[in-house]
Amino acid sequence: MSGPESHPIPEAFELRKRKILTELSIPDAEYTDLSPKGSVDEGIRELIDDINTLPGLVTTSSCAGRISVFLEGRKKQHQPQPQQQQQQQQQQQSSEVQQRQFVPSGGKGAGKWLYVSHDALKEYGGKQGEAEDGEDEGNNKRPLHRLFGMIPGDGKPPKLDESGQAPRLVRFSYEPMILHIMAATLHHANPVLSAASSSGFRESGLQSLRCIDADDADGPSPIVAVRSAGMALESVIGYCEEKENDDDGGESEPIIRSLVTEQYLEMLIAISNERFVINSERKERFQSSLLEMCSADHALGVKAKGKAKPVGWEDPAARRERMRAEGLRKKQQQQQQQQQQQQLEQKNRKEEGDGGAIGNFDYSLEANFGDIRD
Repeated sequence: MSGPESHPIPEAFELRKRKILTELSIPDAEYTDLSPKGSVDEGIRELIDDINTLPGLVTTSSCAGRISVFLEGRKKQHQPQPQQQQQQQQQQQSSEVQQRQFVPSGGKGAGKWLYVSHDALKEYGGKQGEAEDGEDEGNNKRPLHRLFGMIPGDGKPPKLDESGQAPRLVRFSYEPMILHIMAATLHHANPVLSAASSSGFRESGLQSLRCIDADDADGPSPIVAVRSAGMALESVIGYCEEKENDDDGGESEPIIRSLVTEQYLEMLIAISNERFVINSERKERFQSSLLEMCSADHALGVKAKGKAKPVGWEDPAARRERMRAEGLRKKQQQQQQQQQQQQLEQKNRKEEGDGGAIGNFDYSLEANFGDIRD
């Protein structure tokens, strides 16, 4: 195994990592990022903290997995005039700066998040398919449509408008965990790729190959994308009813018309809930595998000599041993309590049994003496 001298950590990477960790140390109430949620997902925070304590690695972006409903952006008009095009660009730039919930949609305008959840919707999708066709007009049908901001429709697809353009669609999506990890060198990126592939994130890989061509240590650092496209789910569930002279900056809210039934939405939620469970299992396997590969002093080919560990840092191997010892201690305490309870119950039963035997003995003596007197 190569020593620490073979794969030193560039100073440029250390500077980038310190900057990222400084931003992550900001309280959640003050921290914001470019995601719809605007902060780090709770379901992935522990994994991020573990990765960021490892030398030569730091997370740059993450998503624990999510369910989302997204309205596509407005299409560009055909051959706009130069003055109109300039106004549209200015409005789009202003919208992107002021409202982060609007994101590009295929390079054709701005879209809008109608709903985002980073947790399974356990209250939905549990009894999908049990209601009869005539019963889905009650409470079983309204919640998901209302949750996603849609109005139930007749299931008929919309027609093209007068200019021949298709309507803006509403897309339901489930996306599994995605994690971007910056590595100091390709050697440091190797265990990340190995752990990701063995844990089920088979579409993981290097985000860019510019780091291979870089000759100096101050060049771009390799970034590993940990992802699994096989569990992704997407379905068109509605569309936006356009009105004349209606635009995204208008005062009136657009009408979001559903193309599917409540039972169809229940089915999508049920599938997504199942994939949340699989996603969580893969995330835990990736976390354990990566920490195991990086637990030895030379696993990444480096030793952070002379560098103080972050506050609260604990060696992954020592942490596993500590948690194992705590688990064994709790198990022994439970067994002792159970044994004491069993001994107490046996003692009580024995005392009750002895009392009954004495009573029977006295009764038998009295009967025998009675026979003699007779």
